[in-house]
Amino acid sequence: MGCNSSTTNSVVPTQSIEIEEPIENNPKKDEKDDAHLMYSQLFKELLSEIKGNDRSKVISNCPDLYTEEDTYNLIATNPQLMNLTDYMREKIKDENPLVALGRLMLEMGSYNRAEYFYLQALPIEKNNSIRRAAILNNLGKIYHDQDKYDQALEYYEESVKIQRNYFPEDHSTFSTDYNNIGTIYQKQKKLDLALQYFQRALKIEMKASKPDEELIALFNNNIGLIYNDQEKFSQGLIYHEKCLKMNEKLLPSTHPSLALSHHNLAISLFSLARFNEALDHAQKAIQITSQSLPNGHPQRIAHQDLSNAIHQRMQ
Repeated sequence: MGCNSSTTNSVVPTQSIEIEEPIENNPKKDEKDDAHLMYSQLFKELLSEIKGNDRSKVISNCPDLYTEEDTYNLIATNPQLMNLTDYMREKIKDENPLVALGRLMLEMGSYNRAEYFYLQALPIEKNNSIRRAAILNNLGKIYHDQDKYDQALEYYEESVKIQRNYFPEDHSTFSTDYNNIGTIYQKQKKLDLALQYFQRALKIEMKASKPDEELIALFNNNIGLIYNDQEKFSQGLIYHEKCLKMNEKLLPSTHPSLALSHHNLAISLFSLARFNEALDHAQKAIQITSQSLPNGHPQRIAHQDLSNAIHQRMQ
């Protein structure tokens, strides 16, 4: 996924947890947890691709990630962290290092910095409409994650408009677009409309010549979330089980998206009064993100909140 030359669309918003806590855009520099080591190493690698005065501008925007420390060898002592770092390096990779930096910031939940790097990348791609569409889609995600839904929808639709000049309506590239639009309708509580877009996205991707299994897992997840929102928890459970089963095969054992799969399945089980099973999945989510996300990240907070809620209900 992403703004690679081989694909049109960019990062797909993962619908998973309701978060009210503010995003921490500037993690403390003295944090030395595994996630911070990984992000610092990836930042260092991307920084090496930036030339001239632009290099100092990048550093000034990310002082918390800039380090002379030998982060690679520190990561190499932890096989799980090394595996996750390799996975994340591949996920954010792009021929334009500014796009890759934008992706890295998105993975960190650092939206202001992600927006900055994507806006810096747009002029560079002025002669490549497909890559511009991907960047616009990424900007849509940034605004989506900040609850700026009208602005996000505007960018998503602009991205679709560009791509329709190049691809038929049932092309696999549109599966992510329809998913993204579906997430907006979900947030706006237009659940039937959201479900239609998620189902359309899933149908297109499953019929693709080379289906993206990570996307299929995500679309199953999002359909499950709609059924949960509609209080159809048994149906939601089916889709979340499918998503978790796929992600366990596809993702590193410490990937945050795997934690989200456990979290969402836990919600279905919790709502069906299957408390012990729900607690087990909530605790797995906590364990995973303790190894892959910075302290204070809203996803980690949400997993702990869910676990606390289940514990309270069981008393």
